[in-house]
Amino acid sequence: MKKIVTALGNPTLNIELKKYSKYDVLTDDILYQEGLIDFLKQNEADVIIISGILQGQMIISDFAGELRNVARISRIIFIVDTISDEDKNYLISKGIFDILYDEISEISDVIEAIDREEPINIRAQVQSEVDDLKAKLKESKENSIVNNVVEIQRQEVISVFGTNGSGKSSVVANLVKAFSKKTKSKILLIDFDTMNGNLDELLNVNKIPQNVSLIMDENKKCGLNYAADLSIKNRFDTNVLDEIIISVDGFDFLSGNTSLHYCQNVLNEDFYSFLIKCAKEKYDFIFLDLSSNIFLDATKWALRESNRVLFVTENTNICLKKTLQIFDTVFNLWNVYKEKFSIVLNRFQKGIEPDIFSQITKVKVIGLIKENTIDKLESYEKILETLKYIPKKSIIERIKINTKMVASFVTSHKM
Repeated sequence: MKKIVTALGNPTLNIELKKYSKYDVLTDDILYQEGLIDFLKQNEADVIIISGILQGQMIISDFAGELRNVARISRIIFIVDTISDEDKNYLISKGIFDILYDEISEISDVIEAIDREEPINIRAQVQSEVDDLKAKLKESKENSIVNNVVEIQRQEVISVFGTNGSGKSSVVANLVKAFSKKTKSKILLIDFDTMNGNLDELLNVNKIPQNVSLIMDENKKCGLNYAADLSIKNRFDTNVLDEIIISVDGFDFLSGNTSLHYCQNVLNEDFYSFLIKCAKEKYDFIFLDLSSNIFLDATKWALRESNRVLFVTENTNICLKKTLQIFDTVFNLWNVYKEKFSIVLNRFQKGIEPDIFSQITKVKVIGLIKENTIDKLESYEKILETLKYIPKKSIIERIKINTKMVASFVTSHKM
C-alpha cells in the first residue's frame, strides 16, 4: 500500500484518493509549504503530490530542493499552471520527473503517475549534490583532486526513435558500438521493437539468449519474450537478466520480439517497467531501439519513461512532414516533454539544412550522418559529445592522475 501525502491547498484530490483501498492517504490536504516540510520530517511517504502555487515563502526551485532533502526517495508529483524551462530542468535534476499541467491533466493522469513503478533516479540527485560540492571546493581553491574523487556516472535510459525507413536501427547499433569504445560505463542495448525486432541481424548475433539451454517454443526464442515469460512466473530479476543477455563487443544486448501473439497479449507496461528497473541495477546506460510504429504501447511507454530521445530521420521534405506529424502526436497528445528530444539526420544529403530543420520542428539537431564511411565515425563522435559519461583512460593517464593525487595529498599535509 502506497503512502501518499497531498499538498494542493484543495482537498478534492485527497478525498478522491481515499476511495482507493490501495492507497494510504496519511493526512488531510496540507495548505502551506512549511507545513508539508514539517510533516515530512516526521513521516515517510512513497508519493507526494504538490501544487506549484502552494502558499509559502519559497520559490518553486528552493521548495523542490527542501523537499528532496527531507524526502530523498519519495516520488514527487508537481501540478502546475505554468513552469519555466529553467525550473523544469531543476526539478528533473532533483529526480522530479512527474510535472502535470493543471488545465489538461485529469485525476487518471495523477493515478498513472502514482502507480508508475520506475524508481527515482538517485544517481541524478547524487550527481547534483556532487556538482554543488565541486563548485564549493573550486571557490576554496582546493579542487585539485575533486574530479577523480567524486566523479560519478549519470544513469540514463535513451530511446532511439524515428521516421519509418530512416535507418534508425543502424544508427543505434553503430552509436552503441562507438560509445562502448569511449566509456567504461556499463551499456545495455534492448531491441524494443515489440512488433518486428531485427536488431540482432544488424549486430550479427543470435536472437536466442546465449546462456539458455532449455528447449523453448518458437515465441520465446528471443531475450525480450523469454524475460517476459519468466516475469509472469515471478522468476525474473537482475540475476536472470545476466543469463539472457547477449555479449557484444563492449556492451550487452537483449534481442527483440517477432511474435504477434507476444506483442498483443504478453508484453505490457508492467513488464517494461520491471525490466528497466532490473536493468538499472546493473547498467549505467540503457539504449532502447524503438519501432517507428507510434501505435505500439511499447513506443508510447518508452518515450514517456526515457531520460532522453534521439529522433532519427532524413533531411528531405517527405521526412520533415512525417517528423512534424509524429511530433504533433507525441508532444501534444501524449504530453511527452519536447526537451528530451534531439534530432539526428541520417543519410544526410542536399536538402533541408539542419538549422532550418531545427527551426521548423523546434527540436535541436545534434548529429549529421553521411553515407561517406570516413565521415561516419566523426558524426557519431559528435553525437556522443552530447552524452555525459566518464571516458575510458589509458594506463598512462591513470598513472598521471594518481601522481597528481599523491602530490596534492603530500602538499596539503606538509603543515
